[in-house]
Amino acid sequence: MEIAAIPLKPFGLAKARLATWFDAEQRESLGRAVAAHTVEAVSRAVGKAWVVTGDEEVAEWARAHGAGVISEQSSDGGLNAAATSVVEAAEGRRWMIVHADLPLVTPEEVRTAWTAIPRNGHLLAPSHDGGTSVFAGCGRPPSFAYGPGSFHRHLAGVRRHPLRIMTTTGFLLDLDAPSDYETAVRHSRGSWLSSTVGR
Repeated sequence: MEIAAIPLKPFGLAKARLATWFDAEQRESLGRAVAAHTVEAVSRAVGKAWVVTGDEEVAEWARAHGAGVISEQSSDGGLNAAATSVVEAAEGRRWMIVHADLPLVTPEEVRTAWTAIPRNGHLLAPSHDGGTSVFAGCGRPPSFAYGPGSFHRHLAGVRRHPLRIMTTTGFLLDLDAPSDYETAVRHSRGSWLSSTVGR
């Protein structure tokens, strides 16, 4: 089946790089809110979002938000393993992996990316810091290489096949650092963030 999925860590482990600005409770609240925003955008764009997790609390949260759940097959819980689980579940059909921390993403952006996936090729959307906010494909599974600077590694791995690159506001800004929060909350799409942490 066709799958658009969001890998999610346990909420208590997320957003460690925001610790200089927010305490653990605020970071968890922020992580849940941004993940819910992303899940809703994907659901509205493609009909149903899936969450990839090995954590039962996250799985219950996903179901409560109307998302399907894909269980991680790897015990290390890494993003590469989660992405591989999505491709395997798609069984040769169209798939999309969307980062959970996209506070400005819209359903329209997700829908445009979903419909732009090349046949037997891939679509990549970079984040502003060189990561990969969206990795999508149809058919042939790639070699995933998430982590700092992953966009160029992913680009090198798929450039021999049909490829589209998509750069939009919603995909470029992922919420990793305090400066990302500052940028997002000042944007018209991200003003809602302040209510999640009381700032």
